[in-house]
Amino acid sequence: MYHSQLHFFTWNFRIIFNPIKMNRLRYTNNQNTTNVSDKRISMPMITEQERRASIKSVMADKSMSPLEKRRSIQGLMDGRRSSAGCGVTVCQPCQPVIHAMNPEVLDAARRMEESRPSCNHYERNCSIVSPCCGAVFGCRLCHDECSVLPPPKYGVQKNGRPEGKVINRCSSLPSSFTGAPEPEHHNIDRFAIREIICRNCYTRQSSKADECINCTVRFGDYHCTTCNLWMSDKDKPYHCDACGFCRVGGRENFKHCYDCDMCVNIELYDTHNCNVGKFMSCCPVCQEDLFTSRNATHELPCGHTIHWHCFQDLITYDSRCPICKKSTESTEVNLATWSSIAASIKMQPLPPDMAKVVNITCNDCRASSCGRSWHFLGAQCPHCTSFNTVVDHIVMKGIEAAEFLGAINAESDDKMEDDVMEE
Repeated sequence: MYHSQLHFFTWNFRIIFNPIKMNRLRYTNNQNTTNVSDKRISMPMITEQERRASIKSVMADKSMSPLEKRRSIQGLMDGRRSSAGCGVTVCQPCQPVIHAMNPEVLDAARRMEESRPSCNHYERNCSIVSPCCGAVFGCRLCHDECSVLPPPKYGVQKNGRPEGKVINRCSSLPSSFTGAPEPEHHNIDRFAIREIICRNCYTRQSSKADECINCTVRFGDYHCTTCNLWMSDKDKPYHCDACGFCRVGGRENFKHCYDCDMCVNIELYDTHNCNVGKFMSCCPVCQEDLFTSRNATHELPCGHTIHWHCFQDLITYDSRCPICKKSTESTEVNLATWSSIAASIKMQPLPPDMAKVVNITCNDCRASSCGRSWHFLGAQCPHCTSFNTVVDHIVMKGIEAAEFLGAINAESDDKMEDDVMEE
């Protein structure tokens, strides 16, 4: 859009300044003459240079929003016609005048703001205009949580501008989708947001502003132009260039680990389990992306990462990692539990007809064992004493299995007696 505007203004300046060049050639041989042609020219030469320089400075000023640039350049263009002998007052682009918004546009923005879903994620004084579907929401999280959305590119382009036949919205979500594609759920691109609406005066404006261009109300204590984020300072937000977006907790309390590709607490940085790409995955329970998640995470002993609240729910019915099936607690923590299970098995022996001899594999140490006794409370690994095992094959059942296990136990008891006597 900016290139097209620049081309438009350059084309206009060519038309405006061509007569000036002709007049300069006409009076080259007589520079001291005061005789001026009756033909009206666009402006004096000094004004032409000043105006060119002013427009270039406006286009190069990164602190001004696109709307402010358009208004400043329009102010310069409005004074381009004058008589040859009359002075021209040059508009100052650094002091843009705020014009009244079109009442219809202002009323449409007001209705879109008033009809949007309430937002409880951030404390801010503006709402975003979705670049994908054109709907208005309090924040990107409200957009992603909405179950019914207009289809992407419905009346908008990738950059948020109309394409073809524009469908003007008067509310955050359309009252009906008659004549439109079926609604579907999609996620917003936070970096593609280009427009916001002030909640105080309902002025629709650029997303790169921290204050309203109309009522000067501040949108948030913290503002990131990269992430299009406005929020309070109580959570100590900061932008991490390595992560590519904003995080909370204070920049002074975190350090980015380029192996884990994650910001790690400074107190845990030197001792944390560094694993390449461990956060570049989804939570195995809720399937939410861990890298961009706003919820706290928990690292399991096996190295896999899970949401903390998902971990709290998981341990109520399972004590294994959802991915690799290893125990969610360390061996030292589980020793007491495994000893208790072994004692319960001794107190509850199986009848001979229910006896089984099985081959097992331990999920914790990955070792395989043959000829182990099966019990409904579990089969214990002889290598690490873990009960987190899997039955690979049933070798014997019933009386035959009971006799085999009895012989094994008798041989084990005799060996223990011999060891005691030798001591």
